[in-house]
Amino acid sequence: MPTLAIIGAGSGLGAAVARRFAREGFAVALISRTAARVQALAEELAGEGVTARGYVANVRDHDSLRAALDDAAADLGPIDVLQYSPLPAKEFLRPVLETTVEDLQPAIEFSVYGPLVAIHHVMQHMRFRGGGTVLLVNGGSAVRPVAKFAGTSVAFAGESALGQ
Repeated sequence: MPTLAIIGAGSGLGAAVARRFAREGFAVALISRTAARVQALAEELAGEGVTARGYVANVRDHDSLRAALDDAAADLGPIDVLQYSPLPAKEFLRPVLETTVEDLQPAIEFSVYGPLVAIHHVMQHMRFRGGGTVLLVNGGSAVRPVAKFAGTSVAFAGESALGQ
């Protein structure tokens, strides 16, 4: 059974993607920083017949992110598809003229370093098995910067560049 890992799994997009991939025979690893929410989502999906497990990690804590991916692979099998789609923090949404280096740094850690850690961690398996898929989900400010959302505009552009 192939495995999908969703980093930033929630009740909206994450749940919809989990259900869609489950219909194609995937087991689903749900990764979020909120244990109660991710466990509830895993239970909800399991009740629908989806092979799903929840794992806790903060994308800015690289060790916890690697550990969650390792635990998911140990429980469900090697990760074949990785989706990176955590919801950005509200503090990343400051106007450009009010944004400092200290404001931008966490946004870059979240949207560039986080996916880089996750991709690098699962890529060796994907390469060994002859392929895999990485899905990076971010906002439109990656393509068209928005002055009132400086953090996500810069960080999402970096994430998109990483994906390319």
